[in-house]
Amino acid sequence: MASNLNDGADVGFDFDFELDFNNVSDLGNVELDFALNNPSPGADGPSPAAQPSTEDINRPYHSKRPHKKSRAGCKQCKQRKVKCDEGRPRCRSCTLRKETCVYPTPAATSTALVRSGKSPSSAASSRSPREHSPQQMTSSSNSPLTVVTEPMFIPAGTSDAVDMKMLWFYTAETCHSFNIEGGRQGATDTVLRVTIPQLAFESPFLMQTLMGLSALHFRILKQPVPPEKAAKYRARAFEGYRTSIELARPQDYPALLAGSLLICALASEMFREPETKPLYIIDWLVVWRGIGLIVDLISPSTIAESGLAALFFRPPINLNKSQRWIPNNLLYMVEAIQPGDDDYEHKQIYYEVLRYLGSLYQELETGFSPLMDLRVITFFTFLPRTFIPLAQQHRPRALIIIAHYCAFTKQNLGPWWMKDIGDRQIREICEEVGEVWEPLLRVPLKVTTLTDRVEVAKAILQNDTWTAPDRDLYSFPTRDPRVKSLRLINNLGQEMKVADGEWEAMGPPLLLDKMTLDDKRTAPSDNAVVGQILDMAGQPIDTPSPASATPSSSTTSGSSATETAHSPDVSIYQDSLGKSGVSRI
Repeated sequence: MASNLNDGADVGFDFDFELDFNNVSDLGNVELDFALNNPSPGADGPSPAAQPSTEDINRPYHSKRPHKKSRAGCKQCKQRKVKCDEGRPRCRSCTLRKETCVYPTPAATSTALVRSGKSPSSAASSRSPREHSPQQMTSSSNSPLTVVTEPMFIPAGTSDAVDMKMLWFYTAETCHSFNIEGGRQGATDTVLRVTIPQLAFESPFLMQTLMGLSALHFRILKQPVPPEKAAKYRARAFEGYRTSIELARPQDYPALLAGSLLICALASEMFREPETKPLYIIDWLVVWRGIGLIVDLISPSTIAESGLAALFFRPPINLNKSQRWIPNNLLYMVEAIQPGDDDYEHKQIYYEVLRYLGSLYQELETGFSPLMDLRVITFFTFLPRTFIPLAQQHRPRALIIIAHYCAFTKQNLGPWWMKDIGDRQIREICEEVGEVWEPLLRVPLKVTTLTDRVEVAKAILQNDTWTAPDRDLYSFPTRDPRVKSLRLINNLGQEMKVADGEWEAMGPPLLLDKMTLDDKRTAPSDNAVVGQILDMAGQPIDTPSPASATPSSSTTSGSSATETAHSPDVSIYQDSLGKSGVSRI
């Protein structure tokens, strides 16, 4: 072209057009309009239309603003002929317009070009313009190609957006439901918020447990959760928990340890289900007692190295003092057992359980506190294993003790998953034992009619003049300082430490001066422990309590020494009104 123009001529090209191959079906119809500021050679001169006007000459020159054209925009932006910012998975324009953002699928020939060694530009030059038309990009079945959006990032252990939401909510809120210190800092909070989710990515059942807890928390907060998802989380959590116990792989021990605690909270959902079988509290007791069995299964050094020990801190108990706070009518209920009674051989078991129940009365007398709440939460973890068959057989005395425990859950200000447990269970226990035992259930039945926390405490303590202390032990900086000094406690109430890979009690051995067992207490073998865990973790939600069962031959772990046995140092009497009392000597 340059040879056809006069030498030295000032030639200017002004192109202002844009080709969009996705919207142009025939390049032959495209008109390119441009003007030459210099006439072609051989012409008589520029035509009048080509002569620049004075206005054009005096107009200042402005260069065009550089901009980057969108070549890989979404279909919606191309149809509206607007520039797409190519954001993934949704561009800004589609997000603002609340439209589905769909990007075109790359042509199938791109893979073939790579294999053949041809560059896309060389192939494009030999392709017909019509091949660029989206209307012509069809499959052999004359159906349009499927257009998909980019998938979102989904971590391992989750499958959809609901799972991700539940996992996020656990790390943001639900994890704090197990921190008795009340803050969102410190070692315990780090374990709950960071360490346990890390274990969950390697343990499917633990991941299902975390998401199930979040779904339960959502329901408590009146937030929508797909019911089928919540049920699936719970079912998979319990199934995986049982499978992990059966396999008993050492690499799964940290996840089992964390899961044994979280499963207890997840199982509390059944208290709020209308179709739950009667006396579900017994199954819940079994799940709680499983924590001790898991601890027995795992070596002390493994527990210490896992960093999870802080989750299992319990308040210490002085069993010699707590027995002084046992209600008189409950002491009489046990002392009245005579030879020939079906419960006579279990008399000492009832005494031992009453010791732990007495610690709740002793703590409540001093007022409300986080430590009081923790005693209520951990009560079942202290009970001897031999008590479980008695409860499963629906023996009246065992159920009456459980009913008095349920009364304490009414004044508990602990975590949300402890709410709404007591009333229904107390009424079901009353129906189960019958009118003969009704005098021993007057206090729990009265508690079911109360809602005020102070009134509940007065009813439990049977003291209408009792008043709660003015001090607030729940708020900072006046929070109960005892929660900062919690440690691992054995079932005798002693603080424990790990020495040479074994548990060692801090201080001298505890000698119980009253209500001691009259048999040797030996720790069960590992095989026996695994068998009991499987029995307890089998189907704690759906399996009905057996009509009868053989009392477990295993005993409470924590002491293998022979303990001196003697009768309770109390004199039982019954007054003229039929109420029982205790006169301590």
